[in-house]
Amino acid sequence: MTEVQQGPEAMNPAASQSTSAEWFRIARRFAPYRWRLCWAAVLVVTSVTLSMIAPLLLQRVINDALPSHDTRLLIALCSAMIVSGVLSSGIYVALNYVTNSIGQHVVDQLRIEVYSRVQRLPLEFFSAEPNSEIQARMTSDIGGISDILTYAAQGALAGIVSLLAAGLVMFILSWPLALTSLFLACALNLLNNRFSARRRTLATERQDRIGEMLGLVGEQLSMSGIILGRTLLRANRQRSSFVNVSGQIADLTRRQRLIGGTARAVIGVTLACLPPTVYILSGTLVPGLSLGTVVVLATMQTRLSGPIQELLSLSGSMQGSMAMFQRIFAYLDMRPAVPEDTGLIVESKSRDRTPIHARDISYSYPAATRVALTDINIDISPGSTTLIVGETGSGKSTLALILAGLLAPACGTIEVDGTPRSTFELWPYVTLVPQETAIFNTTIRDNLLFARPDATEPELLDAIMAAQLGKLISRLPDGIETMVGDNGHQLSGGERQRLAIARALLSRSPILIADEATSALDAATAAAVHQSLRAHYHHGALVLIAHRVPDLEDSDTIVVLQDGRIVERRSGAEMMRNNTTASLISGPRRDRHQTLESSNGN
Repeated sequence: MTEVQQGPEAMNPAASQSTSAEWFRIARRFAPYRWRLCWAAVLVVTSVTLSMIAPLLLQRVINDALPSHDTRLLIALCSAMIVSGVLSSGIYVALNYVTNSIGQHVVDQLRIEVYSRVQRLPLEFFSAEPNSEIQARMTSDIGGISDILTYAAQGALAGIVSLLAAGLVMFILSWPLALTSLFLACALNLLNNRFSARRRTLATERQDRIGEMLGLVGEQLSMSGIILGRTLLRANRQRSSFVNVSGQIADLTRRQRLIGGTARAVIGVTLACLPPTVYILSGTLVPGLSLGTVVVLATMQTRLSGPIQELLSLSGSMQGSMAMFQRIFAYLDMRPAVPEDTGLIVESKSRDRTPIHARDISYSYPAATRVALTDINIDISPGSTTLIVGETGSGKSTLALILAGLLAPACGTIEVDGTPRSTFELWPYVTLVPQETAIFNTTIRDNLLFARPDATEPELLDAIMAAQLGKLISRLPDGIETMVGDNGHQLSGGERQRLAIARALLSRSPILIADEATSALDAATAAAVHQSLRAHYHHGALVLIAHRVPDLEDSDTIVVLQDGRIVERRSGAEMMRNNTTASLISGPRRDRHQTLESSNGN
């Protein structure tokens, strides 16, 4: 298996792409909406054209209608100015609808694409990447670029068209003043780029701190975090760490906005000097202009300054949002565990009672200093019960993850009915119940129906009784409709485990792997649950990983792991005949191994 590097940036082959290439990636997302963009462009051009009519009409009002006291011409010109303003406003509403529709479609598709990609990443990614960081990129980053994607195209197009239109009118009226304005626009753009580069750096740091803050909130304000802080008297320390990160975010935000405000102030002051400059130049270096022309030129300068400010502000915002785009693209550039063209396979579990064989399986975690599993060979046949035991760190849970198709072995293959299968091809055949399972913040019923939404009421009751949850649910005021709280914290540890077992039984999987799934239960309840699992899987296959060995049957297979290797393999009949069951769960490694050797007659 290809080694998964630590951290998304390390896994991102696009990290060294140029900014222009990244903007091209963003622009390509608008390709499916090109006809809507064309319609938006028509609306922008029409709106800008209408907005240019008023200054030109103003020139005639000052030069012709007012000096000659021509009331009819004055009314006609003013009426045309009003009509153009009303039409321009109506077009702006239509334009806003079109651009919002395009932008939100792009944001929605991007959000879904990121979710789908993360959902298909290798399991190692989730062990290295904090959940808070995933949440930050899904919510804060994508939410932060929503306005940019919605208004960027509209603002850029409107600004460019407005600049061209205003510049054209100014060139017609006075080309020296138009060239002066063009030179000023170029100078302001260079100044804005210097401010934008700094804002982008600060935006990247700020998003990193936001991810860190979400991590602290998720860890420290969870039930386990609150219990830990209070019992160890570290609540103040937890608060101090949050205060520190929050202060960093506030400082970075302040600096980022200060730079943006400074840039706008400098640009605003410069643009405010333009109308007086027009008056001075008209009266000195560019004489001969009529009063109406001078007024229109001053008005067009104002019309010119608006698009310039909008484009520069848009440029700064887009530069600042590039940090968010890069974080999102970092996830999209990761290699998924499931091939792109395969997609997530069908959700229904297979009912085929087929054998699974692990052949020469080896595995090492990316950051580990030793091999987790070496040369593992296991056969899991229909109707069998396999017990996997071993000390902590012997590789039991890693083997369970590989058998369930959640980790890809570095060496070896997993065969289903003699055919080698990829990891995701094992999912329809195997259900894994880990020791720490996910319980959703909803009702007991909804947690159970997650495994099989079409399960009938008798099937739900059967799974509940098999998991020894009947007495609990009968005591609850809302019964199966009881809310279980965040991660099931309204239930005890043993109740959460039994709920997970009941949910797994509803999946109808031909193979069930229970990894310490009864560790929080008392001995009697655990024995009853194991007996129910045997009854439900008398045709399928059951794999039990446990420190506490359940009651054995003659046909059971017991596999002992030590340092990632299988050191012993016995049948239940052999274990009971030699009375070596207790040695599997007690004593140091040396004594345990010696006891197994003695049972073999060595």
